[in-house]
Amino acid sequence: MDENKVICERCGASWTVNQEKRYRTDLQCASCRAKPAITIQYGDMRCIPWTGSFAKDGVTPVLDGSPFMPGDRVCNHLDCCNPKHVVA
Repeated sequence: MDENKVICERCGASWTVNQEKRYRTDLQCASCRAKPAITIQYGDMRCIPWTGSFAKDGVTPVLDGSPFMPGDRVCNHLDCCNPKHVVA
């Protein structure tokens, strides 16, 4: 095994690091460190992505069995929950 490889403490993936970090055991890979976005900026538009469940089509946001904020999105992101982007 390469001396500069470390193993993610959460999922077990391994990757190469620089020499200063090679003996650390508290490192996590990029996938385990990732956090969901709260807002996404597209130029002048600020979208708020839906973090709940989706309909069977995999695109429509659903809350308690009914579509959440139905309508067309001016930003063209089907999971956007910014009320300014929804046109009924």
